[in-house]
Amino acid sequence: MMLNGIGYSETPVTVNEKMKNAGGFQGAFFIPSVLPYVWPNSAFQDFQACEAYPAPLTQIDAAVAQGKPVILQVDWNKQAGIQTHFVLVKERKGEDYVLYDPYKYGGDGPDKEVLLTTRYKYNGAKLASEISGVIWFNAYSTTPPEPPKVTKVEVPAEKFIIYAAEDDLSLRADPSVGGYLWKRMVATTELICLEPKAQVKSKLGVQGQWIQVQDPKGDQGYVAAWYVSETKNKPASSAPVTVSAPAAGSAPKPGGAAPAPKPGGAAPAPTPVPAGALALVPTEELSFRSQPVISNETLIRKVPPTEQLICLEPANQAIPKVGVQNQWLKVRDQNKRMAM
Repeated sequence: MMLNGIGYSETPVTVNEKMKNAGGFQGAFFIPSVLPYVWPNSAFQDFQACEAYPAPLTQIDAAVAQGKPVILQVDWNKQAGIQTHFVLVKERKGEDYVLYDPYKYGGDGPDKEVLLTTRYKYNGAKLASEISGVIWFNAYSTTPPEPPKVTKVEVPAEKFIIYAAEDDLSLRADPSVGGYLWKRMVATTELICLEPKAQVKSKLGVQGQWIQVQDPKGDQGYVAAWYVSETKNKPASSAPVTVSAPAAGSAPKPGGAAPAPKPGGAAPAPTPVPAGALALVPTEELSFRSQPVISNETLIRKVPPTEQLICLEPANQAIPKVGVQNQWLKVRDQNKRMAM
């Protein structure tokens, strides 16, 4: 239902077959993060469990108001524990959500309005307690854009191979995050560079740089240089993001980027650590992001629960945020990179 709402034409049978072919199941469990590999107009963002605390209704309302697809986990019967079932939000109605329910109960039909707390009411019959999880999705448009026409580039005689260092690596038609998305690739995907080797090596691991490549199926496009490596199974480079100041008497063009740093130029000083800075340890694997925004483009890497982070915000500002849903902290990781 979600896929049809963002421009595709699918049935449960076709989705099942395509997901099986893409490795989208772990046993009987459906893996939502695989969807963008099959349907590139979809963008999986996160699964947020909320069995132990109230559901993030404000965030759900905001996403629905923006036309984003939101899938909710609910409890489908009164047995002890959560008997998981998933429904798609249609709209907010008063203190309830109108649903698209994939399970057809007796009397269901196109004209019947299905309310969440009327149908799923085994944990207090309130939205905040009946919703036990949220799958956040986005779409690049409600109608997938037409693929651009491109001329294939000849593969160099001396092949230089690089590898996707992270899952979800995007192959785009243009060297920018706004470029048409051809496909998403899993970690270790082998890529043939279509640019001179020396030029590619100077870009590897550098934020904001793009490399023109060809994938194993012969499809060509651009990948983000900071998500690839010349060594298979090696994590993306931990090179820090550097931003240079414009030269004296000059200024960046409106909407443009500052001039690139000169080779050998000094990197800007790192953000000072506040006196009495907090040391933070994740309770589970944590997303380390360039901005306080959940998207594929902001993800730098995953931080394991064994790694210590240094908070770059004053303790009196940081402590009230710790453990609070939808709050963000600016931190420094073990590689001395700053992110959220």
